[in-house]
Amino acid sequence: MSLSEESSGDGILASRHVSPETNHNENNAMNTTLLCHNFTLEPDFISYLTALQPYAWVLWSSGLVVLILLWTIYAITLRSAIKKRSESTTNLATVLSVYPLVASAAYIAIVVPRATLVAEAIAQEVVMVALYHFFCLIIAECGGTSQFIRRAGDSRLETRVLPCCCWPCCIIPRPKIDKRSLTWLRCLVLQIPIVQAVLYVIILVLWAEDMMIYRHGLVYIQIFVGASILSGIWGVIMCIRAANGIGVVLRPKFVALQLVLIIVKLQCGLSKLVSDLATLPCVMSLHPTVLVNVTQYTITIFEMLLLSIWAWRLYGAAETKSLNKVQKVVVAVLEEGTGVLDVKQRKEGVDNKSFNITDNKYEGKV
Repeated sequence: MSLSEESSGDGILASRHVSPETNHNENNAMNTTLLCHNFTLEPDFISYLTALQPYAWVLWSSGLVVLILLWTIYAITLRSAIKKRSESTTNLATVLSVYPLVASAAYIAIVVPRATLVAEAIAQEVVMVALYHFFCLIIAECGGTSQFIRRAGDSRLETRVLPCCCWPCCIIPRPKIDKRSLTWLRCLVLQIPIVQAVLYVIILVLWAEDMMIYRHGLVYIQIFVGASILSGIWGVIMCIRAANGIGVVLRPKFVALQLVLIIVKLQCGLSKLVSDLATLPCVMSLHPTVLVNVTQYTITIFEMLLLSIWAWRLYGAAETKSLNKVQKVVVAVLEEGTGVLDVKQRKEGVDNKSFNITDNKYEGKV
């Protein structure tokens, strides 16, 4: 290895291949690699802006436009949804806000790379809180706890659903739908935002204290994160299945929310694995992990836009359109020879609702 000549007085001996100059005939490949990875995983704003030029302002302005569009769609959807469910305004506002809030957190991570972990924590906690409010929305759609129990009759909770749908979970008993079982479901779902908040506080403390401790401890913390999320999802799916049994169909709305959870947890985790396991080239003097994060969060913003449009169709446009098309047709059929008047009330065109058609027979004189 050739070293620079020792200067007079105090000085530093440095290897030639770590010089910022790239015009050396030797070790240029090594020089380029070291310079690329010399950039930290969390560069400061000025270095990050310099590396992204001239694409930074295009990327940021495009993301801001999409973000404004997301908040506009949120306002329109919420306004349409609360016209039919004024008693569930808080739950609707929380569930629908998950799309612009997650996109806002992703936009912050794009603009300020050092805020990536905080933005991830905010996005994931927003989804967890939305899951609990979605559970409350299910109960409200069923008419409240008392009405839910009354309409369920002797029905039982279906405990053999995802993620506990196979052995050994098949031995879990199926309790009757009553106040006690619904309270148990509520606690099962309520633990998600509480446990996730505590775990993310621990993660942020480890990250601020020491990066090596953070990386080693994160593996064990993820076990508790996964157990908490899966048990909460199990509770929500059981409640959806019970509501479906009395004619309240909310599965499409839950899928729209569940996709956000998959994006902020699974997609984000896979992007980190790609940057850790794959050998990626340096682009624009950025560390490969930084570039992967920017790409992943940019995709997340556009995914939130698509999901918010779908949510608008589920909560706003579809239901407003169906309400205008509701027709109540009373058909009186006089049965020959029996003198029985058959009255049927038909309700058509309402999405996500199923009505039990009852035949009320009234005896009358012909």
